[in-house]
Amino acid sequence: RVLSCGLKDFCARGVSPAGGGGEPLFPPAADKRAPKIASVVGILGHLASRHSGSIKQELLRMFHDSLTPARDQHQKAAVPFLLQLALMSPPLLGAVSSELVDSLKPNVLNQLHHHFASLPREDLENMVGVVVHLLCQTSAGAYRILQFLVNTAMPASVITPP
Repeated sequence: RVLSCGLKDFCARGVSPAGGGGEPLFPPAADKRAPKIASVVGILGHLASRHSGSIKQELLRMFHDSLTPARDQHQKAAVPFLLQLALMSPPLLGAVSSELVDSLKPNVLNQLHHHFASLPREDLENMVGVVVHLLCQTSAGAYRILQFLVNTAMPASVITPP
């Protein structure tokens, strides 16, 4: 419920996940109009101390649900919302980074590509900047993340099985 409430507030602030004249995907951290997202981060951080498995499961579920073909406006904003949560809470980022990397199979990467293909260039560049920033922040699973990036960037004809 906490995640759902935060996502609804994120969408209500006019953040546009598909371009179209909304506010930027990632408003400045000092944005005073986003008190609920700070509360969401605080509540999730508190809950993670006793229910980390459930929090991790729900964050990953929200990510995967947002990539389904039949999704509503809230689901379309879920990835930017989750990135914003990760920016605001390194512990939440650390909790899901390894499992998220493990779930980034070719079909998921293709879904992400289709999901964000219609974004304006500026929004895409902002999103890439956020992802790079988060990659630099994470220490949990850093080797696996780098290994994933190298393997994904390498053409299939060059990949040899271990």
